[in-house]
Order: sequence, then structure tokens, then C-alpha cells
Amino acid sequence: MLVFIAINQVDDPLVDATIGQELLYWSVRLVVLVAGLWSADALVSRLLAGRWDSPAWLKPVLVVSAIGLLPFALAEILIEPHLPMRPEYVDDELWAFSPFLAFLGEYATVVSIFGPIHLLLWLIIDRKTHGDGSETVQSTSTPAFLERTPGLKADDVLALQAEEHYVRVFTSSGAELVHYRFGDAVDEMPADLGLRVHRSWWVADSAVRSAKRGSRRWQLNLATDVSVPVSDSYVSAVREKGWLKRKQRD
Repeated sequence: MLVFIAINQVDDPLVDATIGQELLYWSVRLVVLVAGLWSADALVSRLLAGRWDSPAWLKPVLVVSAIGLLPFALAEILIEPHLPMRPEYVDDELWAFSPFLAFLGEYATVVSIFGPIHLLLWLIIDRKTHGDGSETVQSTSTPAFLERTPGLKADDVLALQAEEHYVRVFTSSGAELVHYRFGDAVDEMPADLGLRVHRSWWVADSAVRSAKRGSRRWQLNLATDVSVPVSDSYVSAVREKGWLKRKQRD
């Protein structure tokens, strides 16, 4: 996203500014923008994840963009009128008439520029990682990676964890490492048995005892006495499974 930002800012020249002044100005803008989006993402992850019934993409993109771009627009509207090297695009008449309207105009501008970029990048990166869940595997088939663990069947698996080039397979009798790609192992697991909840975790429905809200994200407590984090992009799918409302089993 920073590449798109830098390209956009190159087209906004300052009047009578030295190279050093321009570099300082654009650096401050980048810092404010990144800090705002990071803070918004942390706020949304802490307070809102898993608590909305809206489609999953609405929460991280629209809300994070709307909140994260507020300090960016505010910083610009407060700093620009006092610069000795005035940006060519500052609307002096609107600022003199109403600073509040000038802020709204600035905010609408940055949202129209960076909001679609944020959405596009999320759709390309995060949804590709998440997957659409349309692929299904029959529960009667045996995943290829389990052929390396004689005696194990798909319904014996309670959880899978990625560990570099290995997959840790959790069962009721323990855990063992299998040299296999985690993504391939997840794709081979029957869709009706469980769900991927994190980029490094797949969990079986039968393994989930309860769920709790941590400081930043949800966690699933498994029958193996292991706590598994739930990524924000998977919260909606986990909610649909009913796991977030599951109570501790005796």
C-alpha cells in the first residue's frame, strides 16, 4: 500500500520547497497514515472482531479505513495552512470560510483515494489467504499426508499446526510431525470435519471445547488442552460454526 501512497504523493508538489523540506513533509504524512491505519486495525481487532453479523470484508476494510484515515486528514488540514511552502492544492477560501468543512473535504478526498486501494489489496492478499471455502473433500477419503502416519484417519485429527516445512498433527493420543505443506494438508482434510482458523492452524469441530476473547483476538480451547488463536479474517466463519458460543465441556 505504501507504494501506491508514494506514487500518489509524488504528484502533489510543494511551492518553493527544498528537497529536504519536501522529504520531511512526505515522511510525516506517511508516518501519520501508517500509524493511523495500524491503530485503527488494533482497535477494530480488539473491540469489534467476531461481534458483527456483517460480511467479514466490511469490518477490516471499511471500518479500519474510515477510522485510520481520520488522523491523516486531520494532520493535513492542521499542518498545511501553516507551511511556508504551501501545497498548490490547499483550498484557502474553504479553509477561511469553515475549517470544519475544509476538514470534511480533505477527509473525503483521502478516503476516496486510499479506501479503494485498501479494499483492493485486502481482496487480493487476505481473501486469497483465507480462501472462499468452496472446495470440499468427502469425509470418507483419506488425506494423502495421513498416509505417512499409519493407523490415523481423517476423523482422528483434532488439529493441524504449521511448523516451517512440517505439519504437527494433534490427536487424542498425542501429536507428531509430518513433513508436508500445511496448505496442502488443510485442503486434503474433509470440509465437514473442521475449519481453518488461522494461517497456521486448522481445527476439528470435535476438538473445540470453548472459546474466549483475548486481549486482541478470539482463542479456541481444544480437547488437547491447547489454545488456538483465531485470525480476524476467519472470525465470521468460526462464528457460523457456533464455536464462539461453545461452553466448556466437563
